[in-house]
Amino acid sequence: MGILFGNSSCLLVKAGITRLSQLEIDADKDWAGYGMFNLKELAPGMGKGDILQRGDSGMLEKLSAGAIGFEMTSNGPGQEVEWKAPPGG
Repeated sequence: MGILFGNSSCLLVKAGITRLSQLEIDADKDWAGYGMFNLKELAPGMGKGDILQRGDSGMLEKLSAGAIGFEMTSNGPGQEVEWKAPPGG
């Protein structure tokens, strides 16, 4: 088993792993309070252009691509982003 160190963490790697597809990643860790609890439930349903945002409940949720020509709009700090028609459009 080897240990790879990054800026603030490390990754344990089992001997004999030669491809990324052989890595086993547990996506339900607390990750020091960053709460990536539902990532494995969201990942299979993600499509091209989808992104993740933290919802009102604190859990990650999928934000699907908006309609053609719509802009991703911030509703201010602590609020969810959404797709809106551009001003005057």
